[in-house]
Amino acid sequence: MIKRWATVAGVAFLLGLVIVLWGWRLWTGPGPSSEVDRDSGPVSSTVQMRIPPGMTLSAAADSLAALGLLKHPKVFLAGARLTGKGRALRTGLYELPVGGSPRDLLLALTTGSAVQVKVTIPEGLDVGEIADIVSRELGFSRDDFLSAADSLVMSAAYHGRLMGGDGPTVEEYDSLLAAESARHPRQFRWCEGYLAPDTFHFAEGTNAARAAHFLVSTQFARLDSVMADSESAKALELSGQELLALASIVEAEARRDDERALIAAVYVNRLRQGRRLEADPTVAFILEKKGKRLFYRDLEVASPFNTYRNKGLPPGPIGSPGFAALEAAAHPDSSCRAMYFVSDGQDGHVFSRTAREHEAAVQKFRRTRAGDRRNQNN
Repeated sequence: MIKRWATVAGVAFLLGLVIVLWGWRLWTGPGPSSEVDRDSGPVSSTVQMRIPPGMTLSAAADSLAALGLLKHPKVFLAGARLTGKGRALRTGLYELPVGGSPRDLLLALTTGSAVQVKVTIPEGLDVGEIADIVSRELGFSRDDFLSAADSLVMSAAYHGRLMGGDGPTVEEYDSLLAAESARHPRQFRWCEGYLAPDTFHFAEGTNAARAAHFLVSTQFARLDSVMADSESAKALELSGQELLALASIVEAEARRDDERALIAAVYVNRLRQGRRLEADPTVAFILEKKGKRLFYRDLEVASPFNTYRNKGLPPGPIGSPGFAALEAAAHPDSSCRAMYFVSDGQDGHVFSRTAREHEAAVQKFRRTRAGDRRNQNN
């Protein structure tokens, strides 16, 4: 009797071992292989699969099987439960390998290694232009993105990260933005200037709040880094908001990398002497005329953002400056004594110390422009 039970136990053990080894082989072994099309050659070595919010593990297994990536859904489900990953699916679009084992497929879908979406935000755009790009590329609501970004910047202001010195309080600035939005064609927002420009890679499925947090926190980190060692900002007692406003003007004016620090120096020189900045981009921002011709009547527009009518910096940024413009605003060319600059008719500027020199440069630019127009008409 004992020998019989020992034999049964031995057989059961071997059978169990075979089942475990067979299951392990199915779990870790290669999945269905890519078939060869005789006309077009091998099919793609990867297949894209989207995991929408709320998708169950069972539904994911069915989708994998339907895509030809999984031969044994039950092995996939059992492995997920045994490894504790039964509820760990992450939303996103995935590039999954054909022939991947169930274990590898599960790992891909639970580690968040989704397809990355490349989003390029050029320097100098305003928040509306940035919201159009980001919402289009990532597929969420433009308004949700802007609202989330506004909330983040306003929260930072309440915690003392923006306003300072003689600048407006949080409440005053909020009222100012509302009044300007009612008076002019554009909507003035808290997050203006605080959405970092650059080329970024987001996981497919990134929502509006997460994207806003990433761009705002990136811009804050850049601003903090240039503020830390800016002797100019300290000497002028500029707050982070004011330095960002200066950088946004520099970004709007500069066409060449080697001129940013010179342009910043001109505006810093004017600030030190208590002169109006008279920066055309501030007027273009108010009237939504970026890239368009400004007339003398435009320079009279009533707004605290108009640097032709008000001394000092505008109360907030007029676009999102890149890191190079932030560096220039924080570290203007200390050797530059110029108080004016005007286009040279090419891709640069002529910098002048006196009004007479500046007027001569303006007249030369006008003659160059008139000559170019005549040549175009001939």
